Amino acid sequence: MARIAYEQLVFPIVLRRTGVRTLLNASFTGPLFWGGDMVTVIHDLFYHIVPAMVRSDRRMYLKTLVPPTMRRSRAIIVVSHNTGRDVARTYPDIADRVVVVPLACRPMSRSARLETMPSDCAMMVSTITANKNPGLFVAALKLLRTDHNWACGMIVGNDPEGLAATAIAAHDAAHIVEQRHHVSDKELTRLYANALAVVIPSYYEGFGLPVLEAQAMGVPVLCSDRGSLPEVAGDGALFFDPDDPDALAQAIDTVRNDRGTRRRLIDAGTANVAKYSWERTARDTLAVLCANRKKI
Repeated sequence: MARIAYEQLVFPIVLRRTGVRTLLNASFTGPLFWGGDMVTVIHDLFYHIVPAMVRSDRRMYLKTLVPPTMRRSRAIIVVSHNTGRDVARTYPDIADRVVVVPLACRPMSRSARLETMPSDCAMMVSTITANKNPGLFVAALKLLRTDHNWACGMIVGNDPEGLAATAIAAHDAAHIVEQRHHVSDKELTRLYANALAVVIPSYYEGFGLPVLEAQAMGVPVLCSDRGSLPEVAGDGALFFDPDDPDALAQAIDTVRNDRGTRRRLIDAGTANVAKYSWERTARDTLAVLCANRKKI
């Protein structure tokens, strides 16, 4: 409530006093009763596409403020074509204002290594929410342990609702899957460097930064065929149904044992991630702002 009160009541006063004419709302919502021009960034439409996977208070907040913010905006920046299609289908009256400006990943060093992590561990990187689908990752690894007497996994990221921990307990997989909650950028880079593969089993993503981070590190990517993930990963990933643990288990086994497929994914991922840069993101964002600034 404090954020809403500041954004809608206090922030407009600050903007008027400082003479701001065009505002970039970097994440979903903005001051509705301010008289200047706005450009709003929409990362996804979680609250509409997968509403059951969004906390009720968060869903209500977004459903109440995001649509009027977009309608008040001169342009709507989306981070993927998939999110752009979601916005256009859901709010056709503002479809002509949508502009795609992809994100990018931070600089990564492939020379990093972490000797304390086994080099045949599949890794999932995410703050865990329901749409991230950690249960599928754990279930697939348990299948590999049962069928091939091998499995090693790591979930890196905060687990605020205990969803990953619950999945690990439900599958009796504490000896298979390790959780690491708070890691530095340096440690995360080293974890990427040692991973067998990076797995993104999400039901829905507006973009999917771990895809690009893994590709930048030369690590095979295995990801869901939902949302923006096929668009962002390009040819540099193996795709699977996020409801099919057998399909994910097979994909993990493939990158572990098929050197040709592993090499192909690494090479295709390297080529794919080269298409993205923060310089391009900044340049394209600035172009949208300049095209939609208030004329003096």
